[in-house]
Amino acid sequence: MDLRDKLLESFESEDDLAIVVRTHIVIENYLRELVCSFLANEKYFENAKLEYSQVVQLSLAVGLQPRFESILKAIGKLRNNFAHKYRDSLNKNDVKNLYNALSKDEKENLQKTTKKVAEELDLDPYKHSDFDVRQQFINISVMLAAVLQKACKEASERA
Repeated sequence: MDLRDKLLESFESEDDLAIVVRTHIVIENYLRELVCSFLANEKYFENAKLEYSQVVQLSLAVGLQPRFESILKAIGKLRNNFAHKYRDSLNKNDVKNLYNALSKDEKENLQKTTKKVAEELDLDPYKHSDFDVRQQFINISVMLAAVLQKACKEASERA
């Protein structure tokens, strides 16, 4: 099962806690894959046992566009809030913070994609902000995962 499938599987979970933690795991694995594509021997990278925030910084160092730093940090912060506090559901503030961490371009891409999918599936609402908080989290997560998947593919093609 590839990372994309694991991400989609996490959305089928019954609770928000599982969705947030599993999504974070998938995002971190994409980042690790990206970093590893630039290494001569990834064993030493794995042996370093770096924390998520350090992997984010390494990803940026090897070429991930800096506009993704804020959203990656926001995902990490949200995951920590769920993992270290007794929380089991997403709220409006959570998705607002994630949305605000997106670059202007990513916000536009998110709005366009959400509208296009909603129109194709004849869904109402069709604006990202009109969906419930869980679906907003999923929309943002899918977009971020797609960006990271593309970055990993491009990096492996260069190697």
